[in-house]
Amino acid sequence: MARPWRLQTRILIPFVLIALVSIVVTAYVALAVVSSALEARVISRIQDAATVMSQSEFALNPAILHNAGQIAGADILTYQDDGTVLASTIDPASRPELVRAVARPNPQGAIVRQDGPAVRRVPCDVPCLVAYAPMMTRPGAWVAVVAETSERSAATGALTRTILLTAAASLLAMILVSHVVTRRVTAPIDALVAFTREVSAQGTSRRAPVGDDETGTLGAAFNDMLDRLDHARAAQVQSEKLGLAGLMAARVAHDIRNPLASMKMQAQVLAANAPAESLESEALTAILRDIRQIETVVLDLIELARPGNVRRSDVRLDTIVRDVLDQLAAQFTHRRIEVTLDLAPDVPMVSLDVERFRRALLNVLNNASDAMTTGGRLQVRTLRDGEGVALDVIDEGAGIDPTIRDRLFSPFVSTKRDGVGLGLVNAKAIVEQHGGRIELAPVQPHGTRARISLPALRPLTEQT
Repeated sequence: MARPWRLQTRILIPFVLIALVSIVVTAYVALAVVSSALEARVISRIQDAATVMSQSEFALNPAILHNAGQIAGADILTYQDDGTVLASTIDPASRPELVRAVARPNPQGAIVRQDGPAVRRVPCDVPCLVAYAPMMTRPGAWVAVVAETSERSAATGALTRTILLTAAASLLAMILVSHVVTRRVTAPIDALVAFTREVSAQGTSRRAPVGDDETGTLGAAFNDMLDRLDHARAAQVQSEKLGLAGLMAARVAHDIRNPLASMKMQAQVLAANAPAESLESEALTAILRDIRQIETVVLDLIELARPGNVRRSDVRLDTIVRDVLDQLAAQFTHRRIEVTLDLAPDVPMVSLDVERFRRALLNVLNNASDAMTTGGRLQVRTLRDGEGVALDVIDEGAGIDPTIRDRLFSPFVSTKRDGVGLGLVNAKAIVEQHGGRIELAPVQPHGTRARISLPALRPLTEQT
């Protein structure tokens, strides 16, 4: 199979062909016009000379003929109908063929012009044009003015060579200019093709150059495609991680839940029978607290393995926030965390699965609490977010670790020593099940803001 022509060649060849045809046609027309003009000038000159000389006896005077011939730039010959030469500027001895071709009773040669003295193209020893005029003063006598065309042919030839050289130079210049122009057009396309070949199956952080022209727009479209591929690849990796995490979660939850329930029940029985404020009571209280921590992890694993259906009800967000803060009040007091609560009064109601959302909020608040190892202030506030509701949890902890900034919501990613890395994953999944989103951002001078955005139960225009 023949190799297809490159785009540059396909653009260049039509330009060259058009230029070639244009130059050839222009050169041909120019030569034809110049040649016709030169011939018309010669014909007009010899006709004028023939007319003047045929009106008097001057045509029989060799001296006058000689002067008139020099003025006209031609030879003049006066002859009888029988071919007898009466006077001439041509030497019959040196150029007998020219004399015989011109001075004959019936001149031969194609008639070039008939208005005024007839002009014929006579086949002489050299190409020539002859204007014939009958003498007015001598019946049967003719004046023939002979203009040789060899000089005109030479001039035309020189002009032809000049035009052809100019045409060749113009064609070469056109080819070079066309090459440069097409190269400027195709170079960005070649660069884009080379870039696409460098893009591996695993993706690349590089992007194609963009601009205001069509090639730049193509590069921008290609970059957009690469961005979508990167997002799709990241989503696929996240989905695979969640699938693996769900499989592990199902197995771990199944193997831990039943023994954990038995341990909790026995510890509660022992705690009920232990003396108050004894070492046994304190140890059993610590055991029950650790069991509750393990139960939280198991619930996270179950949520990850079986998200289940969302059972919504219409609630006020501040009600859930107050309930969860009351549940964590003792923990905050123990860790010397001061909670600042700012609940906007005009926040609309939301449609939530209360138990699921409580678990998501518990995970977010526990993360904020764990980040504040030396205590501090924890801000919790609600506010309107466009046509929805936003809940901010702002801590004064160490902030977001830059090494895991892009993997905060990936399973099993945690900076805590005893962390499993499932809290934020489940919180994100629960919030997204409710049509919302969760975002983490650093705050100054230190700390992190977690924002949960949820759609309102009805548009704000209907709430007011």
